[in-house]
Amino acid sequence: MKNRERKYFSVYDIFIILIAVAASVLALLSQINADSDALNCVIRVKGEIIECVELSTVNESLLIEVDGEFPVSVYITDYSVRVESASCPDKLCEHSGEITRSGQSIVCLPAKVSITLESTKNEFDAVVG
Repeated sequence: MKNRERKYFSVYDIFIILIAVAASVLALLSQINADSDALNCVIRVKGEIIECVELSTVNESLLIEVDGEFPVSVYITDYSVRVESASCPDKLCEHSGEITRSGQSIVCLPAKVSITLESTKNEFDAVVG
């Protein structure tokens, strides 16, 4: 038997690894660009929009009081939104933390309040025909 050296990577393996790394970097860069879009904070009570705030126009943080059966306080900054306080029994909306990206939302079911971040740029995720 011959004593051969074993190669761990062939040229093709290295080529595939480089393609995977390049694809990962491109995906990361596209995510960074997507996060830089202007965002609107849309607050709805029972499905009706009661407040819409563009985050890029917020100079000082805002505290918006949403009245109802269970009042909710929404804290808005120029980059994030969170529920400051809620008088609902479970307080899950308070524990949701901050939302910072388009499509994220906080919902308080007992108060029937939803807070959603929406992109100001009209883009479609998919077209179904």
